[in-house]
Formats: sequence, structure tokens, C-alpha cells
Amino acid sequence: MRQIISFLFLLNIIFCFSQVPNLEKAKRKYFQANLVSYKTTAYYPNPETDAISTFSIFYTIYKPQNKDFEFYSKNENSEEFYKNNAYYQVNHTEKTIYEYENKDNQNAAVSSSRLRQFGPTTLLKMKWSFIDETLIDGKIHSHYSNIESISHFEEKEIKVEFHIYISGNFTIRKFERKSFVDGKLGQTVTYLFDNYIFFDKTTNFKVTLPKNYALKYYERQDSLQPLAKNTKIIPFEAVDIYGKEFSFKTNQEKKKLLLFSSTNCGYSKIISDYILSSGFKLNPQIELINIFGSDSKPNATKYYVNKDVKFTVLADRKDLEKQFGINGYPILYFVDENGMITETLDGSSQILPFLKSLTSK
Repeated sequence: MRQIISFLFLLNIIFCFSQVPNLEKAKRKYFQANLVSYKTTAYYPNPETDAISTFSIFYTIYKPQNKDFEFYSKNENSEEFYKNNAYYQVNHTEKTIYEYENKDNQNAAVSSSRLRQFGPTTLLKMKWSFIDETLIDGKIHSHYSNIESISHFEEKEIKVEFHIYISGNFTIRKFERKSFVDGKLGQTVTYLFDNYIFFDKTTNFKVTLPKNYALKYYERQDSLQPLAKNTKIIPFEAVDIYGKEFSFKTNQEKKKLLLFSSTNCGYSKIISDYILSSGFKLNPQIELINIFGSDSKPNATKYYVNKDVKFTVLADRKDLEKQFGINGYPILYFVDENGMITETLDGSSQILPFLKSLTSK
């Protein structure tokens, strides 16, 4: 009997060790490639309502062996670019480019993204234990597990397990994140990976951002909001990009247009082209001040180089953007002679018609 048990135990060890090459071959396949492209379909169930949230994204990872790998993603409405430690999200529905104002915030967000947490290249760098062979869509897959965490809350044990399923061609086909409360299964999040492409040659990708989209910063969306109509402006002083002093006072002879722009914003460029055109002839009783608060003076100067600029241009004044609640570009305030905002306009679709209505005949 002991011999039979010893034989079965030895057979089990041999069987388990025979599965290790599947995991190792998968690692070699991903990490020896210079480019890995695939589709992710994720399923997030709600245990209370039985509803399931689903999303699909196409990813392309460049040099996946690197911890801080560069990537591109695309779904139905948006794209992501991460290259040279710069991240951009393009929302085509809103026609807006989002980026982070602070690099630490950007790096934290990228590190905690679903791709960096649950992407195949991240999963393969974890330690795994072989469980069994299982069928997925009629094909055998090697099943591995990993205990992600064990914690306690209100005298209850909460355990989170990761499970991966490696196909016969050494790609991760499925990932599961299972949560247990006192041993009872709660939520299971499932990721399916398919449409894999592996490319061995060294390749780079270009960041191609739309030229006619607005620019917004993630950090400002919750903390800053444009000032509303009937808000009194706080006086300020500045020096324009040509070194001339400028003073905004609450009691002046002329009305003011405070236009907040960015050199990296496509919608700002649309407005800039118009106010520099021969068709823009502003009423003499109105003065235009164009503020590039997050741009340096050299960049703002270069933006208007060799242009006939007949209005005040300010730059490098993030404090003014904070004061005026600027969370994206372009934003225009129409201010009366007493320093009171009479109009707040956001985006070129609002600003352009308004500017046209103010031009002198």
C-alpha cells in the first residue's frame, strides 16, 4: 500500500513539474517579443443585481519585458497613448484630449490601470501554482492560481485569488479574479484575451493626436470649475509675453474678453486662427486678453511668431487659471466695465459664434 501511495505521490509531482514548461514557454513568447497586440474583453458582475458590465479594448504593448512598457489602446470611443513617459487619452465622443498636469499623478494612474494590473505581461511576472488541465471552448488549457491577498474586516476573512488559463500555443486565454468572504465565493471578474499578434522586430509607434480637439487636465475636472455669470473678477497684474506690464482693474472704460488657451489644444488653435484673421474686427469698446496660463512665455511667443497680434497675450500664469477655474481649453469670459462676468463660454462651438457677434461692422 505504501508503495502505491509513494508511486502516486511521485507521479503527481512529475505531472505537476511537467506543466511548468507551459508557463515558462508563455513567458518566453511574450517577453522575447518586441510587440504584443491583443484584444481584452472584461466582465465585471454585480453580485447584488446580477448585472454584468462588459468592455472590450484592443491593446498594443511595446517591449513588454520592460516594467514601464509603452502602449497604445483603442476601443469604440477612445484611444490611449503612453510613450516617453507621457500619457494621453483621446475621447472621440467629447472631441477632447485628456492628460495629467502632474507627472506623479500620471505615473500613479498608469501603474494602477487595468492594463498594468491585469494585462498578460503583468500576470506572467507573478508566481503561480499549477492547478489542473481544463477545457475552454473545447481546447485544453493549463490552469494556474495565485493568492493575491488575505485580509480581515469585521472578523471576516477576505481572500482574493488570481487564476490564469494558458492555451496550447502558450498564450493566456483567460484571467479570473475571485474574491471570497469566509470561504464563500463572492465576485468573479473575468478577462478574456484573444486576437494575439506577436512581432519580434524592433518597432516604435507614433503618438498621433487629433489637431482639432480640446485639451483638459484630469486633476482639474473635480477641483476646478469655470466661473459663473455674475461673478466679480478679482483684479490682477501681469507682464505680457513682450515684457509690457498689464493691469486688470474692476472699474475700467472698456469691457474685457479673457480668453484662456493652450498651445497644445486644437480648439484653442481654431479660436486663435479666427482672432488673427482679417475678418475679426473687434468692437473698439472691447479689449481682448489671451491667457496661456500653463504655457511658458517662449512657447506662447513661438505660437504667435510672425503674426500681427493686436491684443494682449499673457503666459506662464497657472495662478490665474486656478483663480478663474480653468479645467480645460478654450474658455472665454466676457467681463463688463465693473469687473462682472456677463458671459461664460466653454469650447470653440460656443466661443466662435460669440466672438463673431462682437465684431464691429
